[in-house]
Amino acid sequence: MVDAQVALVTGATRGIGRVIALALARAGFSVVVTGRTMTEGEGQHESTGLPVPGSISATVAAIEETGGTAIGIRLDLLDRKSIDTAIAACLERFGRLDVLVANGIYQGPVVLQKMMEVDIAAAEQAAIGNFVNQFHLARAALAPMRAQGAGRMIFMTTLSSLIPTTGSSGLFYNGPKAAFNKIPDFINFEHGADGISAFLIEPRFTMTDTLRSVMGESAEDVGQGHAPYDPEDTAAATVWLAAHPDAPRYAGPDAINAPEFLREQGLSPNVSARKG
Repeated sequence: MVDAQVALVTGATRGIGRVIALALARAGFSVVVTGRTMTEGEGQHESTGLPVPGSISATVAAIEETGGTAIGIRLDLLDRKSIDTAIAACLERFGRLDVLVANGIYQGPVVLQKMMEVDIAAAEQAAIGNFVNQFHLARAALAPMRAQGAGRMIFMTTLSSLIPTTGSSGLFYNGPKAAFNKIPDFINFEHGADGISAFLIEPRFTMTDTLRSVMGESAEDVGQGHAPYDPEDTAAATVWLAAHPDAPRYAGPDAINAPEFLREQGLSPNVSARKG
């Protein structure tokens, strides 16, 4: 049995996912870094086609430079085989999986389109990437967690899937995400007795490297007048939910406002990995 707890983070090449992966490593987790971009310079935004920074190799290197342990595995949310391969690689390397952070999303052009612009094949792709295969990932992670008798899953949603439509994104971003939001609820309902706790969190308007690279100076306008949060705010809440012994009492169907969670609950963000 390894000393460190093990966390798998999807979409950990850049943005909030990368910051979460680094924060988990600092807290003592061994981290499985997953995403689609293997090496720096290959990243491309799915909706705009613009180049974006970040890669699996860069995130792994950043973790290792600070003394952490990480492996990098390609995981494409449109490819179920890659999901299975990532889980298998985690178990082969570490022998366990304690935390899943389902942060990655599919972001093809359809997620911004109006209803009458949507091609039905693209709609199906969005539903697969942002709901069906997210379910497949969660179920694949459940198997080793149930065998261990413990595990935590943290699902990253978006505020636009929880509130009335404002037009900031399209039906085939918010629709699959609304379905995605029920996954942790059902995990708690069906597998809470197995020692599994699932959380739904949302980061509010957060300034990331991806947003900056795609939108430049206009990135500030995304918040519609609201000051942006830093990705470290959501990372701190994620680590707390992943590691703190009191976290399971916050598992439930309601979305947690991640950047404000620790402050609102009067909790300290300083935690280290639980021992298995």
